[in-house]
Amino acid sequence: MKKLIKIRGDKDFTKWRGGDISRLEAFTDAVFAIAITLLVVTQDIPRNNSEFTSVMWGFFGFGFTFFALTCIWYNNFKFHRRFGLEDGYTIFLNSMMIFMVLFYIYPLKFMAQIVINFLLLKNSFGIEFDIGFEGNVDVNSLFIICGMGVFLIWFILGLMYLHAYKKRTILELDEKELEITTGTILANFIVCLVALFSVLLAFYKLDGWPGWVYFLIAPLIFFALFFKEKYFKSV
Repeated sequence: MKKLIKIRGDKDFTKWRGGDISRLEAFTDAVFAIAITLLVVTQDIPRNNSEFTSVMWGFFGFGFTFFALTCIWYNNFKFHRRFGLEDGYTIFLNSMMIFMVLFYIYPLKFMAQIVINFLLLKNSFGIEFDIGFEGNVDVNSLFIICGMGVFLIWFILGLMYLHAYKKRTILELDEKELEITTGTILANFIVCLVALFSVLLAFYKLDGWPGWVYFLIAPLIFFALFFKEKYFKSV
């Protein structure tokens, strides 16, 4: 079993408690598939060369959104494989998470199109194309909306792992599994804090900063896990 875990992307966790694919996992995967489909079908077939060029440049925004969805799905996937929890509270949290994913898929894609495709490519490389939106865009409001989406999704994921930690005795988690579980809880809540910080910066209209703060996520998680390992290993 441990060898199978290693080739399935979870080499450090001792045991997978999730058995066959449950109806909860199947439902979750179906919702993610629908979300990805919505990213594609919202793009009209180009009718001329200008529209075709815009669609091709739109690949960057689509790629970013797809990557974000993949990160959320993978975090959720490992949770179900690691713990196999299907109690009422887990079902409630999982349902809330996929609801938020469906609700925020359009704002996230729109933000990616504006920030990556329009502001970055135009301001840095002088590349102009139609992003399918008329009028001015309030970027700060966009960061507030999307920041709240990031916060809610990763907060729910954090609560799911916290629930698994509270069930550690029933699940018979060993020391290594407890370390990974608490580390994941810490990482998920760090993402939440950074998202809230971005929302705060956008609320005070500090242009540019609401987006750049997301680059703090990786180093903050690295240092938090480092200090946890060094000073709070028993937690």
